[in-house]
Amino acid sequence: MRKSRLLTLSGPGGIGKTRLALKVAQDAEDEYRDGVVFVSLAPIRSNEHILQAVAEALQFPLATQENPDKQLLRYLHNKQLLLVMDNCEHLLDGIKILSDMLHSASGVTVLSTSRERLNIRGETLFPIGGMHYPQDFEIDARREYDAITLFVHSAVRVCPGFTPSADEMRQIANICQIVEGSPLAIELAAAWLYILSVDEIADELSKDLNILASESRDAPRRHRSIQAVFDHSWSLLEPAQRETFMKLSVFRGGFTRQAARQVAGATLKDLASLVAKSFLSHNPKTNRLEIHELLRQYGEQWLGDAPQHVQSGAHEAHASFFARFMQQRGECLRDSRQMQALVEIDADIENIRAAFRYDLEQNNTRQLWSYIIGLWHFHWIRWWNLAGMNLFAEAVSALHGDPDSDAAALKALAMAFQSYFMPWLDMPEQGFKLAETSIEILERHNHPQALAFAYYSLTVNAYLLKKYTVEKEAARKMRRQVENTGDRWMIAINLFALGMGELLFDDYDEAKKIAEQNLALYEEIGDRFGSTMPLIVLGHVELARKELEKARQFYLRCYKTSQDINFYYALQTSSKYLANVCTTLGKYTEAGNYLHHSLVIANEIGFTRDVVHLLYEHARIIAARGELEESIALLALVIQHPSSYYARWRAGRIRDNALELLTEIEGEIPAELFKAATRRGQKMDLDEVVNMLIYSYG
Repeated sequence: MRKSRLLTLSGPGGIGKTRLALKVAQDAEDEYRDGVVFVSLAPIRSNEHILQAVAEALQFPLATQENPDKQLLRYLHNKQLLLVMDNCEHLLDGIKILSDMLHSASGVTVLSTSRERLNIRGETLFPIGGMHYPQDFEIDARREYDAITLFVHSAVRVCPGFTPSADEMRQIANICQIVEGSPLAIELAAAWLYILSVDEIADELSKDLNILASESRDAPRRHRSIQAVFDHSWSLLEPAQRETFMKLSVFRGGFTRQAARQVAGATLKDLASLVAKSFLSHNPKTNRLEIHELLRQYGEQWLGDAPQHVQSGAHEAHASFFARFMQQRGECLRDSRQMQALVEIDADIENIRAAFRYDLEQNNTRQLWSYIIGLWHFHWIRWWNLAGMNLFAEAVSALHGDPDSDAAALKALAMAFQSYFMPWLDMPEQGFKLAETSIEILERHNHPQALAFAYYSLTVNAYLLKKYTVEKEAARKMRRQVENTGDRWMIAINLFALGMGELLFDDYDEAKKIAEQNLALYEEIGDRFGSTMPLIVLGHVELARKELEKARQFYLRCYKTSQDINFYYALQTSSKYLANVCTTLGKYTEAGNYLHHSLVIANEIGFTRDVVHLLYEHARIIAARGELEESIALLALVIQHPSSYYARWRAGRIRDNALELLTEIEGEIPAELFKAATRRGQKMDLDEVVNMLIYSYG
């Protein structure tokens, strides 16, 4: 793989591109420091969702206002990994990101699979011609043929103990020649052994191929042969099995047995039969069922030709299942079951999105209520701020109905959730207005839970806009709504907002009291993600009181919990404040470790304000160590950067803090050295400095 940084395995569907890509990736995994990442593009239906699919596979949140392309490229800049991009052919117009990736991330190698070349500069094309099979009728006993081995292994699944005779081996060779070594076609053909002999399989394939040849003279032989296998396999299914498989084609990215039963009415016997006939495969690692994308498209074509009630019934059953699924997993996200719920939602996220969008198209208000809170909570935990804002903006745009209807209340809640993500994307003014509109609508409806969320979104936007009186009042109004719901998890969310309100007005005793109640409630219900929030408030209380060691302990608890559960937001926040506290305590090595961790996250996601803040913290550390010229240069860089005008909690603007430290240092160093260091700092490039700093700490 190292010889080409973009290798495309090309060939027709079913020829074994994915199978080969996975084998290559497995063999090459040890060559890459950061491992192998597999991105399946088969479930993706739009170019605009490619970036999110890659980010999700990398477990990297697109969390800030910065251009998502730039965020992703910065994240990959120093990575050494193999990125497997599977099924690219339907998204060729949007695949330019791979070119940018190869240009800016020298340690990243891309292995793609596509039915046609990507046409990207530097691409090496590796055509896949199927598995190795005998080129004539006679089989060389001294050689091993992958295609024949696959046929025999597949045959054993339906006919245990199958041991082909010499004549049967010759016919198997003939079958492999007809399908030109296509693994999918071989597996499907071998599955016919439950009803046909090897001779009959070869005969049927030849007849079907002759029919197709007369009907489609211009089609390449390999296309006719795979079509012949598909058509004959289809003809061997019972009518009920055909209908089941057509319905299963609505899934995106695989499914569970339970989902297959609810959506397609598939029994265990049905699924076992479809697996035996190679229409489905079972992944023992995930315990999920999967459909080869070419077969899924084949089933989708048949579904498209089915009566309207069959088509709509399949999509409605799919949407109904995942509405219930998301509602149930949404409940699990609130308590000690949340880690397992995250795994299950991650596995079915493309099914969930497809179902949600179907219900949006149908304006199915009743069912959309089942998704919406769980989808918000999931995106918040994953810190997928951009994807969350876009998803709820899509919902706001799609929903319509009478202003006094339930649909209007649902649309208002979607507005509230859209507004929640906006301040993290540096859009607090727009988020604030949207939250106000949401509240105005919901106050006319009897939806206390939805109204509580709208007030919560207002508190977040108000906080970022420094409208602290509005934040505190919105938190109190939220409290009245959550009391009406009796929902303990909602009460816990509200306690966080109330605690922050008291903290902002310097009532530390009350803030601590509320945060302790908040933490106890989160721990009681088992929400570890939620528990990180009051720990931050408690750390802030002690920091404000200058009880630095106590503050350090609260931030450290938050940091360790966030590491355990991989919660980006709390991890970045707690490590930032740990760096601050440890510097003040004179624990410079410890401070540097936390600063490095926070800086890596802030830099990767494009959180420039915190990057500049952390550079100031680093200047504090090196100044305390006596590295005055380097500190001066860094402070000069910080002061001239626009993000230095942002204020930190209880510490004023970053720029003012930097100027104060610079003034302190100025008297400790000769004037000419001070001026030279200042000039040097003013010429430095922020990205270069950050990368050097990350490297030096790492």
